[in-house]
Order: sequence, then C-alpha cells, then structure tokens
Amino acid sequence: MENSGVIITSLRWDNIYLKAKLGGNRETAEFAVADKKCAKVYPINYFDPETGELTLNVTNIGGGRMLSNGVWYLKYRMDGGEWQTLPITMDVGYCLGGMDKVYRYAGTCYACVFTFVPVREGQELVFEMTFTYMVRNDNIKKRQFRVEAPRFKKRFIKKLIYFLENVIDVIYQIVSHLTPKDGTRVLLMSESRCPINGNLKALDDRIRQRELDKTRLKMSYWFVKTLEDDNDLKILWTWLRLAFVTAKQDYIFVDDYSTFFNNVRLNPKTTLVQVWHAGVGFKAVGYARFGKKGTPNPWRCCYRQLDYAIVGGEFLRDVYAEVFGIDRERCLPYGLMRLDNYLDAKRVAVFRRDFYEKNPDWQGRKIILFAPTFRGPGQRTSYYPYEMLDWDEIYDFCGDEYLFVIKQHPFIPKPMSIDPKYAGRIIDFTSYPDINELFYVTDILITDYSSNIYEFSLHGKPMLFYAFDKEEYELMRGLHRTLDRHAPGKVCRTTGELLEAIRTGDFEMERLHRFVAENFDSTDGLASDKVIDNIILKDQR
Repeated sequence: MENSGVIITSLRWDNIYLKAKLGGNRETAEFAVADKKCAKVYPINYFDPETGELTLNVTNIGGGRMLSNGVWYLKYRMDGGEWQTLPITMDVGYCLGGMDKVYRYAGTCYACVFTFVPVREGQELVFEMTFTYMVRNDNIKKRQFRVEAPRFKKRFIKKLIYFLENVIDVIYQIVSHLTPKDGTRVLLMSESRCPINGNLKALDDRIRQRELDKTRLKMSYWFVKTLEDDNDLKILWTWLRLAFVTAKQDYIFVDDYSTFFNNVRLNPKTTLVQVWHAGVGFKAVGYARFGKKGTPNPWRCCYRQLDYAIVGGEFLRDVYAEVFGIDRERCLPYGLMRLDNYLDAKRVAVFRRDFYEKNPDWQGRKIILFAPTFRGPGQRTSYYPYEMLDWDEIYDFCGDEYLFVIKQHPFIPKPMSIDPKYAGRIIDFTSYPDINELFYVTDILITDYSSNIYEFSLHGKPMLFYAFDKEEYELMRGLHRTLDRHAPGKVCRTTGELLEAIRTGDFEMERLHRFVAENFDSTDGLASDKVIDNIILKDQR
C-alpha cells in the first residue's frame, strides 16, 4: 500500500494506553482521536520521536473525560489542513482481531469495551475503534438495548424502538394463536428482493404446475425491500403489517436475511425455511464472519429460528450450518430449486432467440459478463470501486469481437456511470433482472468472490476472477475458502492480466471441472418437488 503521508505500522496496548507506531512524515503532523466527520476532535499530544509511537490515554482524552459511545478514528493533519484518518499497513489490519479490549469496573456490573475493525476509506486501509459502555444483563430476553447511551434523546429512542418491537411481537402472538394451524398456509417472502425471483419463484411455479395452490395450499406473498430503508419508524410500520401476515402461516419460506424475525418469537407450529438466494461463493456470510463489521446478533437473529435451510448438495451442509448457526441435520441437501430445468435445451434456445431479437447488434459478438460482488459491510453501505479497472484498455481490447457487459450487485444502489466514448463495447446491463438467464448468452464470466459462479459453472464455460484486493477482502470480509485454492478459474490481479488470459485462452479449465465435481451431487431437476413433498406436504399425508 503506497502512502506519502503518515501510516500506522504497528498497534499495541499498554494497560490504559493505546500505542500506534508511525511511519512516514510524522514529525510535523498533528494528531487527534475524532469521530468520522470530525464533529468531535480531541487532540493527542504525546508523540515520542525516538520510538515513533503515538500514545492515546483511553481514560483521559482531555479534561478528565473518557470517550463517549460511538465509532472513533485516529486522525492526523499537516500544517493546519484537513483532518485525515491515519492509514494502516496490511500487517496491522490482520492484527486488529486481537486488539479488542474490555475494561470491567464496579465489580462485574459494568464494562468499557473497545473493538477494532479494518475498513476502507477512499484508497486507504484504516481502522474503526468502537467504544461502548456495557451493562451486565442477566436476562437477555427482557432487555435487549444493552448500551448505556450518553444522551437522553438516544436512550429514549432506543427504548421507544424496543417498546414498539415488543408491541409487534405481542400482535404477532395474539393473531398467531387465534389462527388455527392446519398445514395449508404458505408464505413466500423477502425483505431484500422484489419482485419474486430465484428459488422462491421456482418453488411457486412448481406449486402452480402441480395445482396445489388450487387444491391443498393457500398461498401468500410478501416482497418489500425493508433492508434498504434507513427510517426505523417506517420499518416498524411495515413490520406491523407483516406481523398480521406471518402470524397466519403454517410455512414461511425466505430467501435472505429477514430482520423481521429478529423481533418476533415464531409460533412453534410454524415452519421457517431458508432457501437462500445464492449458491456457495467465497465471501463469508452470517455467523461464518461473526465478530466482523455487520455480523448478526448472537441472540436476536432470524437464523436462530430456522427449522430448515435448503442447500445445493451434501458437500455444502457444513458450510451453511456454519453460516446460519444451526445443526447440520437441518441443512437439507435437496439442491437449488432455481436450477430445476435450468439447462433444458429448449429453454436455452428460446431465451437466446428472444434475446438476440431484442439486441440484434450483439449477434455474432462474444459477451464478457463482468459481475462482481459488492464491497462494504452491508446492504446500506455497498459499493464497487470501478476505478480499479482500466476502461481504456478494456475498450481497445473489445474491438469488434467482444462486448464487455456489466451486471452490478443488486445491493449497490448507485447506477454505474459509463463514459459515452465507450459506447458500443462497454455496456451497463444491471437493469436486467435475472443474471442466471444472462449466462445463456455469456461466453466468459469475470467475477470475484460472488456466488454467481455456482450457476455459471454448470455451463462449462470459462471464468476469470478479478481479485485486485484479495488480501484486503479476506481480512475485512472473511472467506469460506480461498480463491487461490478453490476458484474455478484463473485468478488475476490487474486488468492487463484479465485481458491477457482471454487473449491466450489461459482460463485454467481444470479448476472448473474440479469445482463442479465437488459442489453438485445431482442436477436432476427435482429440488422443488423435494421441498414440496418433504416439507410442505409431509404432514398432510
């Protein structure tokens, strides 16, 4: 990592002192601990030029005060300029997991907790230091708001939200226990995807094909992107309506993290099934990345209420048992429902015909589909650093032979801006709803840590992995498996390496064949029927 200013080369604790060893042009810099926007800035006046260490006394940031609850950064500035966050080396980033600190006081009733996570700020790797006053809580079911907020307004809002969440749970319990559970009511829902697609759509289609919706089942649907909203009161209103819907159900199928189930105690007669929206990728999710920024609550989490999770095959049961924090036996290797008839030759031919009728200029050109996953800790903060690609080089490479088609991750809200000079060769196709259908016309997939490799691998077509931030991503996000060992294709670090691999046909296809053999027990097209017969209709026989 290049840095012409100051950089933290090591970090350590010495009792109440946090010591950061600095490299770079440190002698003329001023230092402080501050919040993200520098609304609160507390100067750090002790820097030892002999050792090169900056020292923060966490019990006294000035005036005999401690830090308040919140996220804090070590900052520096030169010659009275703008405050900047001190960057860190990759070695420091890997050490942050062992830096967390707990200071107990008043016996065992209270504690001050420091936690550290690496984050990206612009082009730099930095760290966030979260400082929290914690209260001992012997009954977690009664008191979930565990943080002592420093201001009355914040405490009031937290208590109000907690109260309203409990109201929603009470409403759910009343409606649920007044509604007989006869095994006929089925709800398909998502709080992150709209409209219905993927595994849920495949399940719904099969239920209708078998006419079970007319004879044995009462179907309901709920598709609202709750997770995109940052207005807590609006979310609570949405959940209030959802409480009436979910309370009447015998079976509920979800395709992603569903925050609503963090706040209600599901009726034991209702079966909650996670069908997940993706196959296995490389990035860690759920409890597989516990302790990192944006990980699920250890107690109040929808995953804790799952009865079953549908996974792609036997090989993946242990992976998703870790992800969802449930027993291995609850991970049912029925296969992915959206892959039922996915490779049907007639289906593929019809799609290709219709696609090229709508996009006649694409006929006869090879399609390179660029579909990376997002960066950032979660849905509300997701992004992708497109500046890490050399667009001029890509445009020149495409010529009249290739199209470079971009499909952004659905979590990224901001549309990509493509310079008009790249028109005709570089195309944003994010608005197309189903990436799995695009695979029918894709010749080469370029991705990174995404789970889209799962479906694409079945086509037997080449993949490349653009991992310019391989070490950093592994540090900050966490991986189930490393790219170097398990990626079903060649791993590249630069745009030049990607294009050279395409030019020479160096795709390392043997890695793809090994991946398919490991991850697919079968593609018999019966996954939806297995879910219907072994879960929904099981008690109706």
